[in-house]
Amino acid sequence: MGAGALEEGLLQKSVVGMYMPGFDLDASIDNYFESPEWNDLICKWEAQVRAVVDRKGLPPQLY
Repeated sequence: MGAGALEEGLLQKSVVGMYMPGFDLDASIDNYFESPEWNDLICKWEAQVRAVVDRKGLPPQLY
C-alpha cells in the first residue's frame, strides 16, 4: 500500500472473504489493473457472482 493509504474496508485483510491487492499510489493505475493479483481477484469474484446467479430461485441448502 502506498504512503497515506489506510488499510480499511476492502483494503483491510480478513475483513471480507477477499481483499484488494496492494498498490503503489505513485505507479500507473494501468499496471494495477493488469497485474496477476488483480486478475485473479476478479476471476474469483466473477465465479462467486455466477454461482449466485446459477442458484437463483433454488431453495437454500443446508451444509
